[in-house]
Amino acid sequence: QPHILILDEPTNYLDRESLGALAGAIEDFAGGVVMITHNNEFCSKLCPETWVMDAGHLETKGDADWMLKQDTKIEDQQQITEMTDAAGNVSKVKGQKKKLSKKEEKQLMKKIKNKLKNGEGLDTDEEEFAFEKDLL
Repeated sequence: QPHILILDEPTNYLDRESLGALAGAIEDFAGGVVMITHNNEFCSKLCPETWVMDAGHLETKGDADWMLKQDTKIEDQQQITEMTDAAGNVSKVKGQKKKLSKKEEKQLMKKIKNKLKNGEGLDTDEEEFAFEKDLL
């Protein structure tokens, strides 16, 4: 069974009986539902929270208290350190990078410029930083 349903204009071409059946199925669904619809009546009956995108601006309405708890849930989750693919190959997963201070950033930039000047190769992190700062 899926964890999330994405419904794009699910009410189009449905009669009253079918709309009722769809509403019942959505209410009974145990996962998350993302619904794109212009049927305000249908949406307001089913959705405790709505996100309306209009002219590039997002407006949220309804009960969004569940979002406040998400940060602690994410922090509490165990981080993945290695992955195994279908062939049985194990590879290490890098952790999230820490943000460099201005001083550290300046030192790294100087180090990369020297390596490039001397024709030395860059490691993966240095190369990624160099692309971000348009040094390559």
